[in-house]
Amino acid sequence: MKRGTRTGTADDAAKSAQELIEEIASLRRRIARLEKAEGERRRAEAARRESEEKYRNLVESTGDLIFIVNEKGTYTYVNPQFERVTGYEARDLMGRPFTFLVAPEHIDATILRFRKGIRGEDTPPYEADLVHRNGERVPVEFMVTTRYDGAGRAAGRFGIGRDITERKRAEETLKQQSRQLRILSARLSEAEEWERKRIARELHDQVGQNLTVVGINLSIVKSALPAEGTDVLQARLEDSMVLVEEITEFTRGLMGDLRPPDMDLLGLVASVGWYGERFSARTGVDVVVEGKEIQPRPAPEIENNLFRIVQEVLTNIGKHARAGCARILIEAAGGVIRLAISDDGVGFDPTGVRKAGERNGWGLMTMAERAEAIGGRFLVESKVGEGTRVTVEVPL
Repeated sequence: MKRGTRTGTADDAAKSAQELIEEIASLRRRIARLEKAEGERRRAEAARRESEEKYRNLVESTGDLIFIVNEKGTYTYVNPQFERVTGYEARDLMGRPFTFLVAPEHIDATILRFRKGIRGEDTPPYEADLVHRNGERVPVEFMVTTRYDGAGRAAGRFGIGRDITERKRAEETLKQQSRQLRILSARLSEAEEWERKRIARELHDQVGQNLTVVGINLSIVKSALPAEGTDVLQARLEDSMVLVEEITEFTRGLMGDLRPPDMDLLGLVASVGWYGERFSARTGVDVVVEGKEIQPRPAPEIENNLFRIVQEVLTNIGKHARAGCARILIEAAGGVIRLAISDDGVGFDPTGVRKAGERNGWGLMTMAERAEAIGGRFLVESKVGEGTRVTVEVPL
């Protein structure tokens, strides 16, 4: 019996030793796993700190304004650029509503965007003025998105803004230059019309009258020649009289192109009708003019520019359209003069003309500039094979 007891005790001891070895091995494995996990945690923590440091450096060094507001719309973070642009330090803004910095006229629209964003609706980029600490306005372009917590609830808004002061200055400079260019264009147009009138008057008073006198003198000479033995002189006189008549007719046409005879007395519609008749006789294109004289009459610069646009359009029709008919409508309604010129010609691609920079492209540009010079809108509609329509609308 004692021998068996010793054997059992030895077996138990051996088993306990084996279990202890296994537990130690298991413990070592657990320790190894913990050490590995701790190493990974430390690496992750280091990576997180590095990422946060990079993010912080990016946010704090960027030229954009970055801010965070909570679900109530109060500031919880602003970056240094936000401080520089507004003149307020972060501690001055923490806990204040975002409307504190928004210019009064933009507050309602900004609140509406905030509420839409908190409800989960999209809010496109927008512009608003911030009020600097010194009272100056700072135009800023914003792009704002909604932040959500772990449960998916709106936790506030995250925004990025860009100071667009320089862009606004450039836009204002461009507007001023555009206004100056329109004024210059209007003055050039006035000078052109004045010069046209002067040349037409000179042609009438000097060339036209002198040609009339020459024609009378030639008639007197012809009647004074004897009937016999003057065949050569008669032929030369008749030839000279025909030339005088042709030059006289050409001069009248030139005077009409320079300044329509009905423009000053009768108005725009009469002048367009007169020119349309001459154009039709010269080209064979039927011209139909519809409309009544506008009362009270528009300013002279409006009538002059609209007439010149008609001239340019009809010239293009005669050169390029291969049209059989052109219709011109002139009407006034709702405080706007509307000029519409359409033809049944071959049409063209307006975008192709502008890209190619052809001569008729310059004509389109000139017409558009004339319309803009009098505050109007110029539109060309055309398709290959479907004719062309030009519309000009000018406020009275």
